[in-house]
Amino acid sequence: MEPTFPLLRLPENAIFNVLKNTNLDQLFIISLVSSKTKSLVTSFGIKARDVHIGISRRIRINVYTTKSHFTLSIYNDPNDKNELFYADITPPITDYFKYQSRRIQTTTPFNFSDWMKHIQLVFCYSQPLDLGFYQYCERFEVQSLKDAIGNVDVLSVAGQVTDVYRKEVLKCFNAPNELFLERNPFDEACEIQKFFIQNYKMIAFPGVYSLDDMLLVNSEKVRFTKPISQKQFNQFLKHWIRGSNPRLQYMFLSIDNTDSVRREEPLKGIDCFDVEEEDQQEICQKYRIKSYYMVAIRRKDGTPAVIAAEDFLNVLCVRFIVFY
Repeated sequence: MEPTFPLLRLPENAIFNVLKNTNLDQLFIISLVSSKTKSLVTSFGIKARDVHIGISRRIRINVYTTKSHFTLSIYNDPNDKNELFYADITPPITDYFKYQSRRIQTTTPFNFSDWMKHIQLVFCYSQPLDLGFYQYCERFEVQSLKDAIGNVDVLSVAGQVTDVYRKEVLKCFNAPNELFLERNPFDEACEIQKFFIQNYKMIAFPGVYSLDDMLLVNSEKVRFTKPISQKQFNQFLKHWIRGSNPRLQYMFLSIDNTDSVRREEPLKGIDCFDVEEEDQQEICQKYRIKSYYMVAIRRKDGTPAVIAAEDFLNVLCVRFIVFY
């Protein structure tokens, strides 16, 4: 039988000193013991800076503070990897989670919503959550997750998720600030264009995209994956100079380099000038990028921007940065 420590029998100041030197994982476990320990841990005022939920074969809740983090894994599926069993997150259950390779069983029945409320209370977190869907997430009903989580700040959907489930996720969680898709689930261009016109802070899109798609983007930041032609990028720049994409601050894309892109070709017909080396280094440091050359352009209303480029394998990686 393992030795126990009579924490709650200590004087209040002694309890405070013990908990003050306890790591985040242990504090969370202590907060589950009783209403008193929950109040004690909450009284420390530990504030999470970010909470990320990962939905896969299980649900992982990652809590990050400025100094530490911990991961809670619940609804762990013990079944064979080739077979998924539906998990109902609505009814309260006595689940278990792992800590230092040991299984810890909860004494109070929790449903998923209870877990979220407990974490948000104990770690003083009231902001929208970050949510990611990964392989095998289909065992969880999307609407039940939406009911428990509410609106999210960041939504990402991995490439292994089925298109049917992916569409349901995009339908239910339809108001994130940032959207990351690893695969386009739609056959018709007009379907994905509904997302391009949203005023996200950030959108990342992996599929083929046209000039019209680029011009529809209403996000502050956008990341495209598939390479485009020099002509398409040149056309986009000319539209931007004339006033398109007024919210755009940062765009990452790549240009097909198989036919050897010359520096002048993507900028054909565009007034531009080289950025001074000192300014270039400052921009690269600020945005944490690399660039073997950088040029500056201006919109007709005077808004400045730079185009930073670097070679990577058979593509030219381009970052288009707008300064307001």
